[in-house]
Amino acid sequence: MLKAISFAVATVIIPFASYTHSQAIATTHTSYEISQNTAQSVRISYDRIGVGGIKLSMSETQVRKILGKPLQVSNSFLGAIGKTRTLKYSGIIVELGEGSKPGSYDVYQIKANGSNYATPDGVKIGDSQNKLIRTYGKIKPSKSGNVSRFSYGIDKPSPTIFTFTVKNGKVTEIECLDVLS
Repeated sequence: MLKAISFAVATVIIPFASYTHSQAIATTHTSYEISQNTAQSVRISYDRIGVGGIKLSMSETQVRKILGKPLQVSNSFLGAIGKTRTLKYSGIIVELGEGSKPGSYDVYQIKANGSNYATPDGVKIGDSQNKLIRTYGKIKPSKSGNVSRFSYGIDKPSPTIFTFTVKNGKVTEIECLDVLS
C-alpha cells in the first residue's frame, strides 16, 4: 500500500514541481591531453609496439630474460588494473599487471628514456624527429613550448598508445601502454 502511495505521489506531484536550469561555467585550468588521435590516417600495427626488445603483453619472465635483473622492483595496486609490479632498469621502466593466474604478471606499459633501447623499427632516444616521421609517418603532434608529443594511432581497438616525446628536435622518451593487454 505504501509503495502504491509513493508511486502515485511520484507520478502526479513530481511533474508539477518547478525546474530551474542554470548554466555552469568551468574555470579550472587543466594540463592533461587525450593520448590518441583516432582520426589519424597513420595506424601502427600492434606488433610494432615495443622498446628494447620488450613488447606489450610479455610475461615478467620474458622481460627478465631480455633485460636481466632489474635495479629496483616494487609492487602496488591500481584500481583499473589490480596488482601491479614495476621493474626499473637504467633508462627503461616496465610496468606489469597481474594476470588471471595469481603471481603471474604481464607487461602493460613501457617507458624508455635511455639511448640503449630502440623500438622494433629502430627508433631510439636521441634520434631526430625526422627519423621518427620517416619511420612511423607524419602526424600532427601536441606541443608545449619546445616539447612535442607524437601519439600514433594503433590498429587494435583498445586504449593503446605509442607515444614519442621530442624536445629540440630529438626523441627524449618512448612510451607504450595497453591497459587491456
